[in-house]
Amino acid sequence: MLLTARGSARNPYLLLVLSVFDALATDSGIRLQLVQEANPIAKALYESHVLLFYGYKTLLPLLLLLLLRHTPERPIVRVGTSLATALYAVVAIYHVIWIGVAAATP
Repeated sequence: MLLTARGSARNPYLLLVLSVFDALATDSGIRLQLVQEANPIAKALYESHVLLFYGYKTLLPLLLLLLLRHTPERPIVRVGTSLATALYAVVAIYHVIWIGVAAATP
């Protein structure tokens, strides 16, 4: 399974893909007035400039992936990467649900 510590080490870019999907879906939802950003830091960055928002949404997973690359043996890094990947997967499911609901609403 990709969301285990071992799976994250095998496919570390899943975290980045999910993070970028989160940023794109959130931006689309905000622009269409379907969702609001729940994270106060991300919300402030979005309101300041959308590129800051995208940078924030992708920089944190990139830093975690960099840490994983340089210290893959550290269990805390593997667990942290797995947890982040699992959380982003849950957020992606949430986005898919609201996108589906929005698409089905006339």
